[in-house]
Amino acid sequence: MSEATIPTLLLTGTIGSGKTVVAIEIGHLLEKQGKSAAVVDLDWLAWLNMRSSALSADQLIARNLAAIWANLREAGMSYAVLARAMVGRVGLDALQIAVPEADLVVVRLIASPISIERRLRRRDSGQELDEHLGESVEMSRVMDQARLEDTIVANDDRSPREVAREVLQRVGWIDR
Repeated sequence: MSEATIPTLLLTGTIGSGKTVVAIEIGHLLEKQGKSAAVVDLDWLAWLNMRSSALSADQLIARNLAAIWANLREAGMSYAVLARAMVGRVGLDALQIAVPEADLVVVRLIASPISIERRLRRRDSGQELDEHLGESVEMSRVMDQARLEDTIVANDDRSPREVAREVLQRVGWIDR
């Protein structure tokens, strides 16, 4: 198997910024262009009660991504689209170490607090809603300070397809 790099997009942003929905749409747009893209919501690679684990969520995600990466390549992946709220350099570095052949570009999706609250109220309820509403504000502040992204795309009042198209244009995966 070739060790050529794989163009890899990491969509990051606070809870409710639209990472997963836009990642799926990017996968559809690439597929329509005949490009084989793996779309992975990284949160699912560490969905585990971690209280007793010696691994952090970032470490577990990186290990699990490394474990499936070769399978995705063998299956024909020529692009990778990842989604995760990346709040610190440690998580990003863990990904880059785990899959060094990923030519990683980080795009942060942002949305107004009103848009985020509206999205969270549609999908969450009860204690989870309260936690996510509070976490989104703090997460935005931390992300503003960390500046891990290569570019920022606004995700307010547009369809996921429009946002996905802008992301792909910004990273140079489709023409303007």
